[in-house]
Amino acid sequence: MKSNLNLAIKTALFGGAMLTASSAFSADKELLETLLSNGSINDAQYNKLVDSKETKKAASSDVKISLNKKGFRISSADDAFKLKIGGRIHIQSGYHVGADDLPHTEGTEFRRARIHFKGVLFNDFKYVSEFDFADNKVTIKDLNVSYRGLDWLQITVGNQKQNMSMELQESSNDIMFIERSAVNSLTEKTFNRAIGLNFKSAGKDWSAQLGIYGDGASENKEPGDEGWGISSRVSYTPINTKTHVLHTGASVGYRGMDSGEVKLGYETTHMSNLYLTKAGVTDVSDMTMAIAELGYMYGPFSVQSEYAHMWLARNADTGVNFDAWYIQAGWTLTGESRSYKGSDGEFKRLKPSEEFGFGEGSGWGAVELAIRYDESDLNSGDIIGGAEKAFTLGANWYLNENIRLMADYRTAFNVSPTEKLVGQDVTGVHAFTARVQLTF
Repeated sequence: MKSNLNLAIKTALFGGAMLTASSAFSADKELLETLLSNGSINDAQYNKLVDSKETKKAASSDVKISLNKKGFRISSADDAFKLKIGGRIHIQSGYHVGADDLPHTEGTEFRRARIHFKGVLFNDFKYVSEFDFADNKVTIKDLNVSYRGLDWLQITVGNQKQNMSMELQESSNDIMFIERSAVNSLTEKTFNRAIGLNFKSAGKDWSAQLGIYGDGASENKEPGDEGWGISSRVSYTPINTKTHVLHTGASVGYRGMDSGEVKLGYETTHMSNLYLTKAGVTDVSDMTMAIAELGYMYGPFSVQSEYAHMWLARNADTGVNFDAWYIQAGWTLTGESRSYKGSDGEFKRLKPSEEFGFGEGSGWGAVELAIRYDESDLNSGDIIGGAEKAFTLGANWYLNENIRLMADYRTAFNVSPTEKLVGQDVTGVHAFTARVQLTF
């Protein structure tokens, strides 16, 4: 932390020096002209000193510095070298109604507290390093280097998201709800971030990716082979304008394991420790997952859906399989359309047409309402992980591009509880979550 503070101070001092360079040069030139007029220096000496000052000024102007809604940025004059410092802060609270007899946690938390350093080296190399300080510990998120010197192919090596699920690919800054859907109960702990090598080719309306991965960045203290995985995702957008989008996509992933354990489940809120569905499958030799995705947007309305199916093979026992799916819809009351990037095959954050404020030219930002229905079934063979259906209602107020206020209500019904909760009343559990989100 001390070294990071020193770096920040040095960066601030350097930026201040660059901003004052021009005024300092003007003052120096006036002094030289006074010395010349007084005869203290001759013409040759004057010209030499002025040339030296102009050379130093030109050198300092080779660096461009900016600070705006996109974060703190430094770049060379030719943009061959770039550095962007940004981050996100998600402060949220979660509460329940109807869960008094079930063990759970309520309160407030820093859901995410991240800082990232992104940039370019020698035009063709892109780097990303992002760290999360939530829960008072440091976690590596993205930490990778990409080569993009080829028009048709980008190669990335390091810790990165695997090529599964549109919802998983979308940033937590951009999704319509505070938490992802029940599909995340299958994908989060199986095909999330891992250290690997990824190949991507994309155009304005399509993307195709293939990657091979080891395990995640966390230290594995258990003996044995961590295993390996491979995943691929493709997307195609036959309609792709700023206000009208039709998205199609699919992904498939495989992971070989020595004799591993796969943990699945969905928490009512991020900090509740209450799982109506939860499964732990041991002695797994390999797992396979396939996901189909569909999205549509027309003006302020959007619909998005995914279906995921997982197969787990076991060394000694019969294999098991699980599935989950969701459909969600959003409506922006203030008329804005969601952002979409065809070369990534995913929706990005909504950008309000006017910023909230009370000054001249200000407005009320953007307001978005959302609804989601999702299901998951973690019962298969001898595994009783439970099954649930749920509705989620969401409201988002975008004060500007950097600050969003969020509120979600989720209720689960037709619950077949996990083995741990068999015999307990799990009907009528209502979860409320609120968040203040800052990103830059």
